[in-house]
Amino acid sequence: MARLAARGIEIDLPEGWDARITRRETPPVGARATTATGTAPPPPALVHAATRSLPAEVGDFGSGAVELLRSQDLFLSLVEFERDSLGSPLFAVRSQPKRLRPSDFDPQALQRTLPGQAGTQVFFTVADRPFCLYVVLGSFARRSRTVPVVNGVLEGIRID
Repeated sequence: MARLAARGIEIDLPEGWDARITRRETPPVGARATTATGTAPPPPALVHAATRSLPAEVGDFGSGAVELLRSQDLFLSLVEFERDSLGSPLFAVRSQPKRLRPSDFDPQALQRTLPGQAGTQVFFTVADRPFCLYVVLGSFARRSRTVPVVNGVLEGIRID
């Protein structure tokens, strides 16, 4: 098991996974607000993790990586949104997802539909930080076997 930590996020990964924690270059919603001191808050974090090597360029929700997934592969993106999203109904859930069910996944839930794949999105807030968890399974048919692997990774994510 390998541990990766940056930007107030820690993730424990099974052997063979590739991951990175970076900052989002472009805010997902609206312009960046300034704090009471007139300074901009730190840029939102972005976590990508996959069962195969991640390409150098990966979009926030996996473009460039999900196209490479084989049937046994998994991709996970944890996208932090701007703090001005706090309190919005989309981010009303105040707990980090640790367990997903095979029934949470659907081929129509993908950002871009790819044959055989399925995905899910969960919006939540932890430590006053709004996030979207986006997970893609390389195979919808294998979801009963691969979702427990995803859950193992989710259990190893900590957000400060």
